[in-house]
Amino acid sequence: MVLAGLSLALLPGTAQALDSATTDQINRYSAELAAQNALGDQQAGKTLAQFLRLSDDEKARFIALINDPAVMQKFFEAAEEPAAAPATRTVLAGGDVVIKHEDLGGASDGEPTNDGQEPQSTTPRDMWASKSVTDTFLGVDVAQVKVRTNYQVRGRDTTKVYAGSATHYLYVPGCSFSHSPVEEWISSPPADNAQSETIWTASCWGSEWDRRERVWGDYRGFVGGYLKKS
Repeated sequence: MVLAGLSLALLPGTAQALDSATTDQINRYSAELAAQNALGDQQAGKTLAQFLRLSDDEKARFIALINDPAVMQKFFEAAEEPAAAPATRTVLAGGDVVIKHEDLGGASDGEPTNDGQEPQSTTPRDMWASKSVTDTFLGVDVAQVKVRTNYQVRGRDTTKVYAGSATHYLYVPGCSFSHSPVEEWISSPPADNAQSETIWTASCWGSEWDRRERVWGDYRGFVGGYLKKS
């Protein structure tokens, strides 16, 4: 796809001309998502449905945003979350671009976790915790990175860490994600957390950004996590 002009893409809410070139890009973007969905990518189908609900002017604005390297670099920089002051939502381009952080965790059996106030059981219990960062353009989900840790506890003690996982999706032309092997470990007492970590590399039009994503949990489920420069 042809890159949009910098001055146009960075103006929040700017009306975009729906000329033949833009219409062609809209059609090709829709067709690519449809093709990925046909191959079994369910998220591509969800993203396509969100995109098709946009008005013509919004679709043109969307195409301008995802084709602008300055916007893409800004959203990779803004996706970083300081560990000491977690942010759940970051807004760019006058609200057109939103970065959402979601922290989840719990027991693998779906039952409530122990909050530390109840008597501690010595029965082994499998647990998990995850950290995800999702990027939306005009309400359309275009990218997500997620890391998850899986582990076992006995009472308040973390006794075993299983293989962690790192997953993603990305629907931005000219960009790709890759990641290092997921590492997992149990931190030293008194923290006693199960941790999983990966390093993401984002490549967009010849430029690359590396970000470290980590999550940790204990008998309560999710405890902490971040996405920041590696």
